[in-house]
Amino acid sequence: MLPQSETERLMEQHLNALGVEVERRVELIRFVADEDAVTAFLRRPDGSEETVDVDWMIGCDGAHSIVRHGLGMEFEGDTMLSHFILADLHLAGVPPLDEIKTYWHEAGPLVIFPIGPGRYRVVADAGEPKAGEHTPDPTLEEVQSLLDQRGPAGVKASDPVWLSGFTINERKVADYRAGRVFLTGDAAHVHSPAGGQGMNTGMQDAINLAWKLALVCRGVASPEPLLGSYSAERSEVGREVLANAGRLTTLALMRGAVAQSIRNHLARLLFGLSPVMRAVTNQMSELSIGYPSSPLTRAEGHGHSGPGAGARAPVSAAGHRVGSGDRPRFVLFAVADEGSEALIARRADLLEAETRAPFADDGIWLVRPDGYVAMTARRGEWDRVGAYLDWIAKG
Repeated sequence: MLPQSETERLMEQHLNALGVEVERRVELIRFVADEDAVTAFLRRPDGSEETVDVDWMIGCDGAHSIVRHGLGMEFEGDTMLSHFILADLHLAGVPPLDEIKTYWHEAGPLVIFPIGPGRYRVVADAGEPKAGEHTPDPTLEEVQSLLDQRGPAGVKASDPVWLSGFTINERKVADYRAGRVFLTGDAAHVHSPAGGQGMNTGMQDAINLAWKLALVCRGVASPEPLLGSYSAERSEVGREVLANAGRLTTLALMRGAVAQSIRNHLARLLFGLSPVMRAVTNQMSELSIGYPSSPLTRAEGHGHSGPGAGARAPVSAAGHRVGSGDRPRFVLFAVADEGSEALIARRADLLEAETRAPFADDGIWLVRPDGYVAMTARRGEWDRVGAYLDWIAKG
C-alpha cells in the first residue's frame, strides 16, 4: 500500500470536518446493482465482511478498478512500448526548484518534481523493454546513475521512500456511467503523466458529478438530465486529455539526434511566446475546458456580450466563489429587479439568494454550481431562466 499523500491527508481532514469518516483498507469484493439500489459486499482488514445498500456508487478505485471490472466495461486503448522509472527520494545538491524541471538528454528525458524539503520525485524514460522480459523495480544505484547521466551535476540520491517502474497506458471507458454506478478518475481513464493532467482531470470528474448527485440526493432535482450529463461532459474531456498527453509523450520520447534537435529548437521558440504559454497553461490546468455540447447547456443566441453558454464563467476576486456554500446552487449574474426577486423566491432550492453583477448590463447568465454557464438570456427574460430551472428540477 502506498504511503498516504499530502493531498489525501488534507482531503481526509476536510471530510472529517463534514462528519464523514474515511475508512482505509476496506476492500470491495463485489457488488450488485439494479434499478433501485446498489448492494456492495465489503471485507475489512480483520477479515470480517459486511453488506452495504446504497442508492448510488462511485468507483474512484484507480486504473485496476474493481468497479469497472464489475461493470464489465472495456478499458479501450493502448500501452506505450517504453518503460519508465519513478523514484520518491531525497536529493542533495539540487539547484533551488520551485517548479517541475525537465532535463532533456539524447537517451531520454529526466524530470524532477519538488515534493518537500530535500524530497523529490524523479521520473525518467528507461527505454523500450525486451519482448517478454520482466522489468524489476529500479534500485537506488540505478536512479543515481540516471541522475549522473542526465541531471544537473553533483546531485546525490539517498533515503528512497518509493522506487517503482511503470509503463504508460492510454485507455478510457466509453461511458462513465452504468445505471446507479459511476466511474471517475483513473477508474475511467488513464494516460501519460505528460502535462501533469491526471490529478486535475480526476478532481474535475469528481466536482462535475458531486454537485449533480447532491441535488438529486437532496430531492431538489430530477436524476435526469443531471446525472445523464456527467458522462456526456467528462468523457469528451477525457478523450481530449488522452490525445494531448499522447502527443506530448510522443514528442518527449523522440529518438535520434536530428529529431531531438528540431524538437528542442521549436519548443524554445514557441514557449518563448507569451500567447503560446498562456494557451498551454490554460490547456494543462484545464481552465480552457467548456461544455458547449452538454445536454445541460442551452446555447441559443443571447444577443449580448459576455461568456457563452457552456463556457467557464470568469472568476472574480470579489465575493465568495460560485459553489462554495453549504450546498450546490446555481447563481444569477444579472441586474436585480422584480423578476429576479420573484424567480429566486420561487426557486430558492436551486438558486443563491442574491444576484451578482452581470458580465454586461444587457444580459442574464445562469451559472452552474461548478462555475460553468448553463444558459444565457437577454435582460428581463426571466421566463426563459425559470423554464430552465423547472426542467432541471422536474426532468
